[in-house]
Amino acid sequence: MTKIMNLSFGRVGVLTASLICCSATAAWAADSGPAPIYKMRDGDKVVEVYAHRGARSFAPENSMPGYKTALRIGSHWMDGDVVMTKEGEIVVSHDLWLNPDLVRDPHGKFLAASKADLIKDVPQDKLTEFLQPYMVKNKTVAEVQKYDVGKLNPGTPYAKFFPNQSSVDGTYMPTLREAIRYHNKVTGGKVGFQIEMKNDPGHEDWSYSPAEFAVALYKVMKEEGIIDNAEIQAFDWRCLYELQKLDKNIRTAYLTEWDNEVTDPKIPEYATSFYNKDPKLAGAWTGGKLVKDYNNSIPQMIKALGGTNWEPEDVELTKASLDEAHRLGLKVVVWTWPEHSGTVLDPVVVARLIDWGVDGIITDDPGQLISLLAARGYKVPERFDVE
Repeated sequence: MTKIMNLSFGRVGVLTASLICCSATAAWAADSGPAPIYKMRDGDKVVEVYAHRGARSFAPENSMPGYKTALRIGSHWMDGDVVMTKEGEIVVSHDLWLNPDLVRDPHGKFLAASKADLIKDVPQDKLTEFLQPYMVKNKTVAEVQKYDVGKLNPGTPYAKFFPNQSSVDGTYMPTLREAIRYHNKVTGGKVGFQIEMKNDPGHEDWSYSPAEFAVALYKVMKEEGIIDNAEIQAFDWRCLYELQKLDKNIRTAYLTEWDNEVTDPKIPEYATSFYNKDPKLAGAWTGGKLVKDYNNSIPQMIKALGGTNWEPEDVELTKASLDEAHRLGLKVVVWTWPEHSGTVLDPVVVARLIDWGVDGIITDDPGQLISLLAARGYKVPERFDVE
């Protein structure tokens, strides 16, 4: 769920587009766009569970073993990041280039000591050239699937957040179609699809354009019949604009993070804030749209731009902004960034968000989230027997 991180030069966001369902608890205005997928049934209280990247705490992320784990634990939504290959196919992967934190070559060797180590000595003006052999857009599906993503690189900072993740050697990056078809076969359409499109407006040549990406994703959605059981999520809002042009019925979920609401110029994250005084920086991830033109309100901005969902980082959300979003008819789904929060799930934070009335929670640990919900009398997602 995070933006892409340029570890040489600080954080840079990466576009994400995620498929998310509409709220079971929020009021939905009649003119707010596509109708919600899941609604409160028979008086049941529901907070939707999103198993992030396929229960990343326990199984390899964005992989078939991970998705099978999530189905066994229980989740309302499949969650996956996607990028495009050389021939324009969509594969499930969080990174635009092969990430040594979890990618091994066909001989079983990690590509570097860590993602940061791979690029630590590369000058910024040489980074794109250096990364060309690692770019997913430069490889075919067959070439990408020769790499093994079934194990975390031990000793890396990334791996420390997931000490209980089981390794599954021989795991490859699935195509989006494969993941969709498997979920529909096992669940009969009971699980929705949250798909996060990845690109980087700071490095346009690392990926396809938002328009090209939107066309390719929309084609898959139509052909696999999931438009009514999905929403598209992105940090780079330009992708959502392009999808909305293709089909006004697509549910679009606008991602934000704590950094986007920083107002103090002395804080480093102000560089990516929507409230930055420099309009080029403030609009870097919104296609030039500025929050100041929407009463300085992110929920109002998202509503005006045609979004159906707002997906803020958990530590970013306030009760006031949640209530405002609900009054506008937006569904609100929160997510956790372990590298920011220091943990994959903070029970105190999650309990507060549940009490506030969020509509969904994206988590690397769906098992713990489900336990917290069950203890509070919420209906939990169905589990599925998988091979």
